[in-house]
Amino acid sequence: MSHSETSRRRILTGMSSVAAAATLGATAARAATTKHLDLATPQGNLDGYLKSRSDIGGNTSVTYAMGTVVSKIPGRKARVLMKTHAVNMTRCLKDATGYVFLQRECVIFCDVNSGEPLKTWFNPFVDRECEVFHIQNESVSSHYDVNGARGPYHMDYLELAGEVTFYNDLFYSSPSPLSIEDYPAYAQSNLYEGAGLYHWHTNRADLDNADLSSAATNTSHIGVRQWLPWMEMGGWDGELVLPSRGKKLREGGVKDIPKPFLTWMEKNMPVYLEPPPVEQKEERRSFYGEFKKHIDAKRAAQKK
Repeated sequence: MSHSETSRRRILTGMSSVAAAATLGATAARAATTKHLDLATPQGNLDGYLKSRSDIGGNTSVTYAMGTVVSKIPGRKARVLMKTHAVNMTRCLKDATGYVFLQRECVIFCDVNSGEPLKTWFNPFVDRECEVFHIQNESVSSHYDVNGARGPYHMDYLELAGEVTFYNDLFYSSPSPLSIEDYPAYAQSNLYEGAGLYHWHTNRADLDNADLSSAATNTSHIGVRQWLPWMEMGGWDGELVLPSRGKKLREGGVKDIPKPFLTWMEKNMPVYLEPPPVEQKEERRSFYGEFKKHIDAKRAAQKK
């Protein structure tokens, strides 16, 4: 073997050693910043769910979604009535027993063709123009306990092929703030009934990465609900289906909301571009409750 061949082999061997060391170093670095969340345990499940839905590091999380409002009346063909834009602003603040969850959300009803936010909407079923009242939940906040009064925390999930989908199939029925007797044009029932089917879909690797307090997440939601009170449908048979799909905006936050809609929100409801402060964590403001205040104020003004 010549001297040049020996030198070449030494160089190649050295390069292989360096490459191997680099690979091991990268693997070790990844291992150092990765931890496995056991989603079967209360703490791991809660951390994973909130990391998917929000940000467990206390940072503001922004989710944006687009959807439609579809009428479903017995004996009639389903009809797309409006489009929707929705913004969900959240923060998670860790404490001794779990997380304080701060949330502010809005759903804006928009023209089915132009996509522009509506001030009024012509209702083809009752043949009149109706004043639009957008869904604005000023503060929908709560506390998530790792081990609370209802037992250990658990959000249902599906894990498959390196991906995790948390889901919540919520069915509700409670006394409505709008009674048929006092609000006949706006109330379909004395009960507020419906369903909300929620999904948060993310990568397992993001959940396990200890360097990330928020995972990249795609969302979907299907709402099944009564006629929106401002539609003035009263006791009409039927219901609405509201499907929507969205995404958590991790990098640019509110800046990644489509520009025309962001500009409209900055002008008309800027408070919904930020989560509520921690001082408001006990407050609850619902769409139906806020609409009732709106109608009561209009009635009081008409009496003067």
